[in-house]
Amino acid sequence: VPAASETLSAGEIEFLRAHAGEGVGEVLDQWSPVAEIRARAVEIARQTVTALPHSLDVKEAAELLAIDRSVVPRRLTARTLWAFDLHGHRRIPRWQFVGDDVLPGLSAVVAAIPSTASPVSVAALMHTPQPDLGDRTPLEHLAAAADPAPVAALLESLDTW
Repeated sequence: VPAASETLSAGEIEFLRAHAGEGVGEVLDQWSPVAEIRARAVEIARQTVTALPHSLDVKEAAELLAIDRSVVPRRLTARTLWAFDLHGHRRIPRWQFVGDDVLPGLSAVVAAIPSTASPVSVAALMHTPQPDLGDRTPLEHLAAAADPAPVAALLESLDTW
């Protein structure tokens, strides 16, 4: 996702007018960089509101795993757990846990998550049945202690869509 300040330049708009085909001029005439920035900000806020209740802070993750709180940041650094940043605070998505432990194969999966991936897109992928996994969700696949490589491959391509 481009930064909120990145919009179409005048040159890009002219290129689109000249080469993108019929009806593009009308769309571009109605397009507004301010509205685009506002729409991106609203989407980021929506994603944050969606992700927050489905995540834990470091203390909650330590309690769930019955480990010392200092171990959780080390697991995040070692990429055996994944977190996203929310205003300087790490949030750990709940989908990584099954019962009071982490999903089998989680470290291979975490290593494959693109640095640009949003928590909402990762969670959506993890909860969506995949043909490559026999129509199971990645979570179901991992919970069955199946090979994490196909899930990692799906995540590696997440930011290309």
